[in-house]
Amino acid sequence: MTRPPDPRLDLADQRNARIRRLREERQGVPRRRFQPAVLLLWFAGIIALLAVLISVGFVAFAPRLMAWVEEHPGSIEQGPVQTFVKWYRPSALADQPFSDDTTRHSITVEDGASDSDIADLLFDEGIIGNRLAFQWAVIQAGREGTLQAGTYDLSPSLKPSEIVAALRQEAGPEITVTLQEGWRLEEVVGYLRSTKLTMNMDDFVSLVEDPPADLIRDYDFLADLPKGRTLEGYLYPDTYRLDGNWDARTVLDVLLSTFGERLTNPIRNGIRRQGLSIDEAVTLASIVEREAVLDKERPKIAGVYLNRLQNPDAGTRGLLNADPTLQYALASNANRDAAPKDWGGIEWWPPLQVAGRDVELPKRLAGFQTYVNPGLPPTPIASPRALSLQAVARADTASGYYYFVAACPGGKRNGSHYFARTYEEQLANQQKANAECSS
Repeated sequence: MTRPPDPRLDLADQRNARIRRLREERQGVPRRRFQPAVLLLWFAGIIALLAVLISVGFVAFAPRLMAWVEEHPGSIEQGPVQTFVKWYRPSALADQPFSDDTTRHSITVEDGASDSDIADLLFDEGIIGNRLAFQWAVIQAGREGTLQAGTYDLSPSLKPSEIVAALRQEAGPEITVTLQEGWRLEEVVGYLRSTKLTMNMDDFVSLVEDPPADLIRDYDFLADLPKGRTLEGYLYPDTYRLDGNWDARTVLDVLLSTFGERLTNPIRNGIRRQGLSIDEAVTLASIVEREAVLDKERPKIAGVYLNRLQNPDAGTRGLLNADPTLQYALASNANRDAAPKDWGGIEWWPPLQVAGRDVELPKRLAGFQTYVNPGLPPTPIASPRALSLQAVARADTASGYYYFVAACPGGKRNGSHYFARTYEEQLANQQKANAECSS
């Protein structure tokens, strides 16, 4: 008996035939191979794109980050912050002064103040324009947390590194200052305020207006200084090279020591021969300093005043008739309420508007009216140089001059004077001088 065909076998043959056909088709198509170079390029492109996106985002964010760093200057201590600032804005760390302004600002650093507190104080006072640069200067100097409490006078013209040195009371830059002969105390103070000295000027003013007993004891030429007197006349005019960070007492010691050096033994002996104390000689020398222009005339001018003082019966009644003493008193009265910080902008030697004898002074300054009151004024009126002190010590009294008037030889003022022994000669000299000077 013949068996019928099994349908499952037909299905299997069909499936096998289909598989063989697919294999034949595949063999006719080339197979794709893996290419690593293409894959690497693909990854590199992705990384480059991410880098660009990150860089663009960081640059866009950098201003905000820099603003945060400037608001938190203490963060500059961190290495990553330093790297960022040096890359993004290196000028923020530059050791440059805020400005050329030499105006002094008195600041007081309290005990326990942090470096950031001090930076804020300096910024608020207009002494620095960048707290970050100051903080960086502290770090560069290795002075974190070591700045000292105290009162300092600082100006925007100082570099951050110089301010750090001042706040550490370390040696500072050498500063040259020149005190002019014939300056009164207020002019000296006004000038010193314009320099880069960091000493506190209030301390300096206190020392020169009310010198302590221990300072007076240090200098023998101050031994006969009347009680309550200032150091007017003793701030010796000269050019000095000072450490920018010296305190007020040290600077004053330099000025007084120089005065003592210029007050040589021959000058001291000459002052004694004139019957004067050192303070009286300084007072007279200060008037000579304001009157004399030509050095050769200083002994003659000093002789005129000494003759008037020592021979009151010679017709002068002991009156000095010295215009500079009136100028001194008038300026003192007009500016009696001026603060020391304003002294540098005041005209301290105003020309007289009326005849000397007609100048009226308040009672407290009456002693400076030398057209009315005989004798020396109560205090020196300016700082005399050694030549004026020497002129007093070697005053030409023997010539017998009691008068002098400014001359105009050839119609030009050259600082010379005409001297006279009598009032009649003085009147003739005045007429001559008036005729010359009018041309």
